[in-house]
Amino acid sequence: MVRGMEPLDRIRVATLQYFIRPVESFERFQEQVEGLVETASDYRCHLVVFPEYFTTQLLMLGDYKGPIRDQVRELSKQAPRFIALMKGLAERHKLYIVGGTIPVEDPKSGSIRNRCHFFSPDGDVGFQDKLHMTRFEKEEWIIEPGSRLKIFDTDFGKVAITICYDVEFPEIARTAARAGASVLIVPSCTDDRQGFLRVRYCAHARAVENQMFVIHSSTVGSLPMVPAISLNYGQASILTPSDFAFSRDGILAEGIPNQESMVIGELNLKLIAEQRASGTVLPLLDSQKTAELLSDVDLVSVIPAEERYLVRNTEPTDFEAIVALCQATYPDSPSWSPYQLKSHRDIFPEGQMVVVERATGALVGFAASLIIDRDGYDWGDPWRIFTDNGMFTNHDTEKGKTLYGAEVMVHPEFQGTGAGTELYRARENLARKLGLRRIRAGARLRGYHQYGPNMPAEDYVKAVQQKKIWDPTLSFQLNRGFTVFRVVSNYLRHDPESLGHAAIIEWLNPEVVIGAKS
Repeated sequence: MVRGMEPLDRIRVATLQYFIRPVESFERFQEQVEGLVETASDYRCHLVVFPEYFTTQLLMLGDYKGPIRDQVRELSKQAPRFIALMKGLAERHKLYIVGGTIPVEDPKSGSIRNRCHFFSPDGDVGFQDKLHMTRFEKEEWIIEPGSRLKIFDTDFGKVAITICYDVEFPEIARTAARAGASVLIVPSCTDDRQGFLRVRYCAHARAVENQMFVIHSSTVGSLPMVPAISLNYGQASILTPSDFAFSRDGILAEGIPNQESMVIGELNLKLIAEQRASGTVLPLLDSQKTAELLSDVDLVSVIPAEERYLVRNTEPTDFEAIVALCQATYPDSPSWSPYQLKSHRDIFPEGQMVVVERATGALVGFAASLIIDRDGYDWGDPWRIFTDNGMFTNHDTEKGKTLYGAEVMVHPEFQGTGAGTELYRARENLARKLGLRRIRAGARLRGYHQYGPNMPAEDYVKAVQQKKIWDPTLSFQLNRGFTVFRVVSNYLRHDPESLGHAAIIEWLNPEVVIGAKS
């Protein structure tokens, strides 16, 4: 259906709210169809659109009380006569006709297809088969889906057809739009309001997201004696993109629901090209990067952290996984050794914790703690002093009232999912259980390396406290209710992120008298 000429800039179209009524013969059906095409021609329309399955009127000519799958196959025998009628009308009135749909038998396979024929003024006939079957078509009518989308080249540009349910699959219209189609035609047949609105809403979405005109045609009326079409709910419309150049509400024209009607409107096709190039938004153009953006998606769990994760005490069987966790989280720093982890567990098993994802059993984080006497240390000392070189042999339950957080880490892939929060909550609960007065720890200033050459560590910490800078560790801890006690240098001598700096942070146990000395 290639015209081989410059496309028309402006056309008038008619779309039908076709009233299905009983007919006694093919000639009565022909009279109804001819009258509508003649009316469209009188209004100087360039295109007239009939709805899906309007040809089911012809079921009245057979045994309409028999099994529906047999009726549909019998109806397909009317296809040659129907095609000849519509082809003749298109040639006689010099307009395009989208001939709704009629069941057609495939001569090779014998299967039935729901086919929409496209008739041109010069006698060409193309067709688009419905690509997705609704349940009643597939299960009761035994109609097979088509396999290819076709783009029709006309003297007013490229056109695509999505038959009823097909318009609910946005990939089809998007493919047509990228192939240059500026008009999408949607013949439909829906029996209730819900079904109609599914088609109508999706049709309008296709107009907006592809910046194209959408012409929707519907069946109305009924044949109560024929179960296949005992109900119809419809409203024809001509829909537009939603932008200043187009109609208010994106509706060029529409009929009154469920009344016999012809909806006529004029399409300014130049607007489509202009809007695709310079509209307020450019969804068709911008969609070219969508596939790349969606090639890899992030799975974000919205399961509450306390349901997703289990915090428990460390077991010897966890040591290997903890070492791997350390290497994944801090690849530039030495890992805890199994020897150190065993020492921690032997000395203070309650203070050693891991967090495990319940669904997979994966160990995604761990925390290591010991109890110290606050007055026994200079809080400007490095980490190795508070942990006795990472062995925890300075653990002191006799004098100590301070839980010292020697380590908390969460695998990078699980950071921000609540695993760290669960570890901190478990550590706070441990302090409450043991009647300890506080938790103290050194917060590695993990973002300080970005500011270090020009900003003292004390100024960096103040900026984090004022929320002018976000630090991956300290910001999280401040949000957990910790306060900064002091800033120290040389806390972790070989840490490239903090440049050795840390903020000594403190959480006070609200269940213990804060002012008491320990």
